[in-house]
Amino acid sequence: MNIKKITALLSAMAICANTAVCVSAEENRVYNVRSVISSEEFDYQSWNWDYISEGTNTVTLISPKDSKGEYSGLKGIGMLAIDLEDCYFDIGTVRVDSIKVDGRHLDFDPSAIVYGANDGEDNDNFRIELFNSFGETKDRPPFDASSVNVNEKVEVTFTFSTEGYSGGTREFSGSVVEKKKSNSPQPITGFNVKIGRYTENRSPVFDSSIKCDITGNKFTADLERGHYDVSISKEGYVERVIRNVPAGKRVPSELSNVDLRVFGDINGDGAINVTDISSAAAYVKRAKSFSEEYQSKVADCSHDGKVNVADISAIAAAVKGVRKIK
Repeated sequence: MNIKKITALLSAMAICANTAVCVSAEENRVYNVRSVISSEEFDYQSWNWDYISEGTNTVTLISPKDSKGEYSGLKGIGMLAIDLEDCYFDIGTVRVDSIKVDGRHLDFDPSAIVYGANDGEDNDNFRIELFNSFGETKDRPPFDASSVNVNEKVEVTFTFSTEGYSGGTREFSGSVVEKKKSNSPQPITGFNVKIGRYTENRSPVFDSSIKCDITGNKFTADLERGHYDVSISKEGYVERVIRNVPAGKRVPSELSNVDLRVFGDINGDGAINVTDISSAAAYVKRAKSFSEEYQSKVADCSHDGKVNVADISAIAAAVKGVRKIK
């Protein structure tokens, strides 16, 4: 398989794509749809654009044409996909109703179609992957793509709604570390992870039914597409809550090497020292704010929900070796 052709396909998709449209027309939202069909070797490709609304729609993918403007006639398919642009987390249920090749119905396995597939691009497009020889349908295709011959067009009829859910689960994973005095992150084990659906303007509510597998300093979970709050905790460390983490096409970078700190280690250098006293004092005097909310929790050594003079004293006592922070 020619990698250059595949790279050219992806580049052309990015260059040729129209500006996505997701606007409201009274109560009906209009979605800009980009679809692609290619030959097995990716040497012939065709892009098509449509505007659709929630409900049942038919998208027509025109077969690629040669340099003379005539249909190339595909002998096998390398990719057949439909992208709803900039709407990845808004789509609910999706169902492909029929696929027609030059007017003839194509039999397919509905359960093998991947909804919300990874398109390899940094965007929020919702991909309906009917087939991609390098995608998520590679090992379990909905139909025998190599035997599909297309002269003029493929018509895909599908129904979608913003209610409900389709698309299976997505990989959600992360790792946990702490910094030692050497400032080199070290793996933490024996921690706990809680996960719950993110809701704007509401404190995190964690769902005990969501199971998370923990091995060493890494954790994984299979979650439905959406946004989540994640709590990571361990005895002797300050709980860290990461809010609004996406479970989608890519593994969330927000959960890579999450560092836990002990009370008093405000700057996270692996030690409680004079720098932490200065940070707490500057915050209390309103001379300098903390760079993240987690620092406020770490600085609250008296556990009264606020950072004040008592916390400065507690950190100072720990630095002098007079009294440990509990």
